[in-house]
Amino acid sequence: MVSSQINTSVLFEKLEATLERLRARLPDLPTSNVLLSRLLLHLGRGMGALLEHQIRPFGLSEAEFRVLTTLFSQPDGVAHPTELCARTYQSPAHMSRISDALVERGLITRVPAVHDRRKMVLNITPQGEDLVRQLLPTLYAPLREIFRDISDAEQHQLIDQLKRLTAAMDQALSQHASEPERGE
Repeated sequence: MVSSQINTSVLFEKLEATLERLRARLPDLPTSNVLLSRLLLHLGRGMGALLEHQIRPFGLSEAEFRVLTTLFSQPDGVAHPTELCARTYQSPAHMSRISDALVERGLITRVPAVHDRRKMVLNITPQGEDLVRQLLPTLYAPLREIFRDISDAEQHQLIDQLKRLTAAMDQALSQHASEPERGE
């Protein structure tokens, strides 16, 4: 673990040096913005890798884990695939593949809705609930270790700041999505 920390430290020292050289040539470079973006990307990839490592022994992908825990969080363990797409950031096609895999393993069921047979209803099974109850506690220790030096107040501040960044990113994405691509 120490070598990973050293590599990360060296990586970011090199990145900061690169950014300083770029700023010498491009004075308007938003150095802090770029560095924050790179740190967030690195953190996101690391958190994803840690989660994948923790859930791999349970035979789940990260997307399957999100769908299963989202269903588990519902009072009745039920949701429509469209709702789950929005809550778990999945496309409808990917949600179909995830649902197929979870149904095949007996972790959820998929049945037509009573009031509209064109809509499907996904329901977590007792086996799926047991898996979530077994899996989630294995994730607590690594998370506590990662955040051990950040107070509860600092964590709440960070959550607020990350929500603001997410909203700004979503707005930028929607603005840029409506712009024509360069070269058109």
